[in-house]
Amino acid sequence: MNIKSLLIGSAAALAAVSGAQAADAIVAAEPEPLEYVRVCDAFGTGYFYIPGTETCLQISGYVRFQVDFAEDSAGANGDDWGYRARTRGYLSLDAKSDTELGTLTGHIDLQADSHQDVFLDGAWIQLGGFKAGYFYTEWDKGLNGETDVLDGTIFNIIGGDTLLNAVSYKYEGGAFAATVALESFSNAKQGFVEFEDGLGISGVVTGSFGAVSADLLGSYDFDNENGAIRGLVSADVGPGTLQAAAVWSSGASRYWDASEWSVAASYKANLSEKLAITPGFQYWGTLDYDASGDYRGSRDAWRAGLTLDYTIVTDLTTKISLQYTDVDNGVGNKGAGGDQWSGFVRLQRSF
Repeated sequence: MNIKSLLIGSAAALAAVSGAQAADAIVAAEPEPLEYVRVCDAFGTGYFYIPGTETCLQISGYVRFQVDFAEDSAGANGDDWGYRARTRGYLSLDAKSDTELGTLTGHIDLQADSHQDVFLDGAWIQLGGFKAGYFYTEWDKGLNGETDVLDGTIFNIIGGDTLLNAVSYKYEGGAFAATVALESFSNAKQGFVEFEDGLGISGVVTGSFGAVSADLLGSYDFDNENGAIRGLVSADVGPGTLQAAAVWSSGASRYWDASEWSVAASYKANLSEKLAITPGFQYWGTLDYDASGDYRGSRDAWRAGLTLDYTIVTDLTTKISLQYTDVDNGVGNKGAGGDQWSGFVRLQRSF
């Protein structure tokens, strides 16, 4: 019995010690697995997967420093050369993912200039060919260089609304594409407007034929009951690209009010991998219009200029532009006329 009691007591003591050690043991938690950023090459360069999702994100933009200069723009009587310096920061966010209905895109552009606050320069949702949001219309497209003004903003009276709230649909079929858009000129700050107010419709057809591409754009402003048509052609010629455009307007509208008609051309000559020079020219015929928007008179205007683009290093470029504009003297709603030299020097770092 003494031996039996000793064995039972030893077992009980050993169990107690083991239980105490088990209670006091420190168990190290397993580290959570790290999810590294993965490159997404499904939509081009610069995209990466947002961790934990199948959405690909691209962040891009630029920082720009620019000095503008113009003749007869400074001094007490405005008859001396003047300049202005400004800096801009631009940020673009592009999120894409594949769905059963096509590519789903969300895009945001933010712009901040040294002379004003940050503002929205575009934001839209796109699914396949359907697009809705705040974006630049086809009228914002121009020629190479800095000479042409193909969005009606040269005199900035009622035309030149190219950043609008809109819905559009684009069909693409190889070398052919067609887009139709319903665009709103009303601003949310203005409050509600009637359904028939502040609306316009645009349609554009584009095609590529080897080294030549062309597009035909037509728009109609329901408020002003006027429309405008623009054709643009680009062709690879020699060491560069030759472009030409023509505009005709039935009357002043939110899309175009610069003139009854206009023609423009430019040639971008790539002199080397880093240097390109682009001369350009534009003519505006019949500048003025009456209260009903019908063009009248015989005043015209023209502009000629030269733009130089140079790549200093990768993602760092400079642009120098010099333009001469001549507007017929006379009385009209486009000012008294005159001639002026103007231009700018720009330094830009893109990323």
